Amino acid sequence: MTPDIHFNRWMKRSIVLFLVIFAYLVIADTTIPMTSYSTVQRPVLTIAPQVSGKVTEVAVHNNQEVKRGDVLFRLEDTDYKIALKQAELSLQQAYQTNATLKANIAEAEAEWAVANVALQESERELKRLKSLQTQHLVSEQQVDQATAQVASNKANLHAIDARKNAIAIALGDDESNNIAVNNARSAVADAQLNLSRTTILAPQDGVISNMQLVPGMVTQSGQSLLSLVISGQDRITADFREKSIASVTPGTPALIVYDAFPGKLFEGVLTSRDSGISQGQNTANGILATPDDSDRWVRDAQRIRVYVNQTGQIPSSLVSGSKATVMVESSDSSLLRLIGHVQMRIVSWLHYVY
Repeated sequence: MTPDIHFNRWMKRSIVLFLVIFAYLVIADTTIPMTSYSTVQRPVLTIAPQVSGKVTEVAVHNNQEVKRGDVLFRLEDTDYKIALKQAELSLQQAYQTNATLKANIAEAEAEWAVANVALQESERELKRLKSLQTQHLVSEQQVDQATAQVASNKANLHAIDARKNAIAIALGDDESNNIAVNNARSAVADAQLNLSRTTILAPQDGVISNMQLVPGMVTQSGQSLLSLVISGQDRITADFREKSIASVTPGTPALIVYDAFPGKLFEGVLTSRDSGISQGQNTANGILATPDDSDRWVRDAQRIRVYVNQTGQIPSSLVSGSKATVMVESSDSSLLRLIGHVQMRIVSWLHYVY
């Protein structure tokens, strides 16, 4: 066999192999699409105190597992204890003011009873004088004076009624309707809440990460001081080419391999995908549009983010941000799935070695 014939045979074989591989890639990209743009994600809470103060105690260390309700750190609470004491004194003063108002009402009721007796007596006196006036036994001046006395007693009775009503309004029907008492109670509750906020607790189960907090730091309300990686809510994000998952629906099975576990396949299921990406978001910011001015003949394919849940727990040794490779098994072909398994094992070893 001449070298030319030998070369031609190898060229034909290479062309056939290339066509076979090309056909597989085209078919696989829509039936068993794969992406290495995948990441393990866990929710991360930034822990910030709701009050200001100096850190007096840090009860956790970096990478420590904590349970919901565990103490993370404490702030200086002297000022908040003083504020609570002042609020409690204000509440006590409001109660004393109420007691004084109740006594004033009792006093006004006694005055009203005396004034009512005086009014009745003056009305009887006026009636008697008018009877005597018809007999010309008293002067008109005496009758006028008695009439004025009745009017004065009535005005005094009305004044006492008004004062008693004003005191009753200030007191309220009961302490639950008393403005001063309610304001004082609210101040006490607010002071108690602020005092309780000097002890910062873990809001969820998780792991402390990248902790830089030390006693003596002065912090402001809302200032982030710790990061808490939430446990038990792991998920995998995978960015696929748009055309690869155009017809993929939630519930489709998936294969997962991690860079840290070469050759080991994990099963999962596609749960959802985002309905948009940042490039498709329009914000009314007053800035003119910026068209894509790329001169590339073939542009990069758009990627869409999907979410995958692994069957069973994600290995605890993987951190939030660990890299993975995901393949969606949208094809019913056993052959394609078998090839996909082999391909995923090869890819996992390549990523591990690289």
